[in-house]
Order: sequence, then structure tokens, then C-alpha cells
Amino acid sequence: MEKIKYFIDYILKLEKRFTGHEIASRSAQITYYWVLAFFPFLVMVISILTFTNIAQSEFMVYLAEVIPTAIMPFIEQTINQLIEYRSATLLSFSAIAAIWSASAAVNAMMKGIYKAYSAVDERSFFIRKIISMIYSVILAVLIAGMIVLLVFGNRIGEYIIHRFSIEQQYYKMLWDLVRFTLPVAALLVGLYIIYKYVPRKHLRDGNVWPGTIFASISWYAFSYLFSIYVDKFSKYNQMYGSIGSIFILLIWLYTSGMLVLLGAEMNALFQDMKHVRPARIRREERSGK
Repeated sequence: MEKIKYFIDYILKLEKRFTGHEIASRSAQITYYWVLAFFPFLVMVISILTFTNIAQSEFMVYLAEVIPTAIMPFIEQTINQLIEYRSATLLSFSAIAAIWSASAAVNAMMKGIYKAYSAVDERSFFIRKIISMIYSVILAVLIAGMIVLLVFGNRIGEYIIHRFSIEQQYYKMLWDLVRFTLPVAALLVGLYIIYKYVPRKHLRDGNVWPGTIFASISWYAFSYLFSIYVDKFSKYNQMYGSIGSIFILLIWLYTSGMLVLLGAEMNALFQDMKHVRPARIRREERSGK
């Protein structure tokens, strides 16, 4: 009974935090900056990968696993143009634009996380900008590395088969497991780093993992269900024509940003209630004496 009461109290307080900390508005702000950063970042990653011997079909298969299916034709068209007109100048410009735009989105997200812990970032604008750009570079390296590893995974797997004489059927099972767990692990690690170090507080791991796990599972569930909805039930392309994919991208990015902020709120509230509840119990014990 006590646990049920605690859970209900937790949900009610989380709802108040959602409204009071303006998570919906902050998510919209993050979405704006992510839209500015999304396409330059995509150009940067693709420009890097097109200088390798990665087949376009391989890249599209793995990209489709994390991008809503409805916007894939638009992205595929962009990829074809980039492969045809690739250049070092485009790569340099895309890298600068992506990092600068992504740092604005990261900075907005950091402000939301600070708000969750009722903290204020008193560092100067330039320091905050540099830190945001560092986080953006880490994110870019994490995503690009994951894509490269997935794309080259088959070739690595073939080498392992011949090197250690592994049967083909076991390799396929192992590789399918790796393909499923690697993106999940990368997302968990990325969110853990954000929730652990962005607030600039001494946070125990037990107070970081609840929001990390929630945000990761929720993001994957939303992306999967949203893709099904868009593919089978949505009429965005009929309503908005060629810009329907942009609306889908906006909804996807907006919800993703909201889940990240909500995960931070869950961690902050979980930590507050862990400190408040023992204090309340001690007061009740003293008053009973």
C-alpha cells in the first residue's frame, strides 16, 4: 500500500513538474535547433561515408532503422545528390554548420536539465557554447561510429567466422543480436552521460538510471509505433504534399526532445523524494516520541 501511495505521489509531482518547468515549450525550442542541425549533420556524416567503400544500399538499410520510414524517400534523394556532387568543401561547411547548430540544441537541452534540478548555469556564454559544441561532437562521433560499425559489421563478422571457424548459423544469430543491442547500448550510454554530467551535481548511478532507461525504452517504442502510424494510418503527404515529410520529422524530433527532458525530470524527482521521504519519516518518529 505504501508503494502504491508513493507511486501515485510520484506521478502527480511529475505532472506538476512537466507543466511548471515548461517541458513542452522547451521541447519545441530544442526541435527548432535540431531541425537546423539535422540536415547539415546528415550532410556531414554522408559526406564522410561517401569517401569510404560503403555501399549506398547498406547505409540506407541501417539509417532506416532509426529514421521514420515516411521521410526516407526525401533523405534518400538528398543522399543521391550528395554522392553525385560530393566535395571536401561541402564536408567542411557541413561540419561547421552541424556543430554550431547542434550546440544550440544541446544548450537548450542543458537548460532544461538544469531546470529539472532547480539549478542555474552561471558560466559565461562562451564557456556554455564551447561545452555545448563538445557534447555535439561527442554525439556526432557516437552516431557516425555506430553507423560505420553496423555497416562494416558483416565484413568483420566474415573475418571472425574464418578466423575462429564459427558455424554460419551461430554467426547469424550473434550478429542479429549485436545489430539489435548496439543501437540500444549507444543510446543508453549517451543518455547516461547527459543525465550524469550535465547537471554538474554529484549524482549516484541509482538516481541516474531510472530516467535513462525510461527515455531509451520510450524513444524506441515511440519511434516504432510512430512509424507504423505514419505508414498505415497517417495522411500527412496527402494533406501537406511534398512537405509532409518535414511535419513528420518535426513531430519525431519534438517528441524525442520531450522524452529526454522528461527523463531528466524523473531522475531529479526521484532523487528529491529519496531525500525528502527519510526526512519525513524521521520527523514523524520524533513527533511520535
